[in-house]
Amino acid sequence: MANALLSPLGAANRELLAGAAGTAAMTAAQTAYYRATDTESSSTPAEVGKRIVEGVLGRELPEQRMDALNQGMHWLYGTSWGLPFGLVAGSRRRRRSLLADGVGFGLAIWAASRGQMAAMQLAPPPWRDPPSTLAMDLGFHLLYGAAAAVAFRALR
Repeated sequence: MANALLSPLGAANRELLAGAAGTAAMTAAQTAYYRATDTESSSTPAEVGKRIVEGVLGRELPEQRMDALNQGMHWLYGTSWGLPFGLVAGSRRRRRSLLADGVGFGLAIWAASRGQMAAMQLAPPPWRDPPSTLAMDLGFHLLYGAAAAVAFRALR
């Protein structure tokens, strides 16, 4: 069964579950970090969602919905990254190590998200952030990648 082909829908479900597992691991680590350091979590996912709701859909977003939007966008973004990961990891004939898959995936998502946030002017370019901020953010994304890779392999 390990080498059995999945339907496209079955493969997509597995990939999305892997993305959700990565998001869960990252969220747990971020929550622990913010509690331990008595700092606030990022509101960037809500800012992106607000731009979509107000700019694209033309609807006003009440302030009391921002926390729910923040969580929803965070989970949607993280879970959806499971699809490209699964397409790449699942289509290679030769498997790389789980660590290489997870680290490479986490690094790619970190770079993409930093680029997207800078382009949307929701965060400064990475070279303007202190190294400690970059390291923390990169660490969360590496954890995400590793957890998604473990889940993807476990769901085979």
